[in-house]
Amino acid sequence: MTELLKIDPYLEKVYPVEVNDSLVDVCRQIGARRLTIAGQQSISTNDCSDAAYCDDEALYTEPLPPAFRLRTTGHIIYGCALWHRVTQEGRLQASAWTQSDLTDQVEFLGFISLTSVKANRSMLDDESLPLDEPDED
Repeated sequence: MTELLKIDPYLEKVYPVEVNDSLVDVCRQIGARRLTIAGQQSISTNDCSDAAYCDDEALYTEPLPPAFRLRTTGHIIYGCALWHRVTQEGRLQASAWTQSDLTDQVEFLGFISLTSVKANRSMLDDESLPLDEPDED
């Protein structure tokens, strides 16, 4: 079992959770069917950088789950996430950041719509926006 940090925008808390080295367990912890990685940090420890496992389908749910922003990167993530590192071999590791470090870097935003985020482009970088549908000619 590995202790990861859960970022929970429903409770507006960052707290430790135990997960086994299984992506199924990671999905269960955050309530997701598919995972993506967001907010990867530029600083790495032993060639492994901290990042968040989050719900790949969160932007397509109605209503949108609550969101949070990572102050270091500006990424806005909807729903719960697990803060972690992954070794070169693909094994989960606890993050280099402590619970206190991560708590200081998370800004809880509550329930916000994508339209309000798009209107305020400073809240979101281009990588965090969903892709627009291609124009049909």
